[in-house]
Amino acid sequence: MNWSDIAETVGEAAPMVGSAIYGQAGGAVGGMVAKALGVEETPEAVNQAMKDDPEAAAKVKKIEADLEQARIEARTERQSQVNKTMRAELDSDSTLKAGWRGAAGWTFVLSCLGVMASIVWSMFQPGSDKAALLNNAMMVFGIMATVLGIDINRVGKERMAAKGVNTGGFMDAIKTRVAGK
Repeated sequence: MNWSDIAETVGEAAPMVGSAIYGQAGGAVGGMVAKALGVEETPEAVNQAMKDDPEAAAKVKKIEADLEQARIEARTERQSQVNKTMRAELDSDSTLKAGWRGAAGWTFVLSCLGVMASIVWSMFQPGSDKAALLNNAMMVFGIMATVLGIDINRVGKERMAAKGVNTGGFMDAIKTRVAGK
């Protein structure tokens, strides 16, 4: 018997743990389940314990809750590191450190403008397909406007947050109102 053979049995009590047993880390997760159930670290022993122990499901659900908590903590720590990096970039006196995002944005805008200019130039050439070129120009303009709009919105929110102004949106205001906070 393999660990994957008992994945469905364990998955009835805790779907995430059952999926993990079926995956590449099956042996390690199966060992965790075996320890929690107080049995030998074999698929047979875990399978028998899941059938015989009335509290086995609760024990496996506890493992699932612990794994989910660890995942949330790891994600929070990763986001915290990203935030520290961004704050260090903003606080830096070096233009290279603090300005690379803006430089990438300007490079994108100038590239789009160059493409747009070449499309407009092509429209005035004899024998050009003006409808197709106009369609391409509108597509490039739409992409450029969308990316620029998203970036302007993000920068505006960052500046407002730096001034201590609440940057929540319309839906955040509704949630706050409904919650009565």
